[in-house]
Amino acid sequence: MASHRRPKKPSRTRVTVLTTAAAAAVAISAQAANAAPGEKPSKDEVKSKVDALYEQAEQATEKYNGAKEKQEKLQKEISTIQDNVARGQQDLNKLRD
Repeated sequence: MASHRRPKKPSRTRVTVLTTAAAAAVAISAQAANAAPGEKPSKDEVKSKVDALYEQAEQATEKYNGAKEKQEKLQKEISTIQDNVARGQQDLNKLRD
């Protein structure tokens, strides 16, 4: 049976994640550009910053994984619904003949 499916559009999740990553990269590079030369942070400051970044990355990863799971579930539902519509259309076409 031929399916009448539209081509996939980029998912909102993917667009959101990529936009967030780009914004974070810009923000981080802007901070680095403003750092005063010659001032080295202490090991504790660096460790604290790295820990904070790891925590942010973990939260972003969890959020992404949750959105990905939801997207996969919805994609399965869409596929099922589209198959049902295609079958219904086929039945309707048979009745018209």
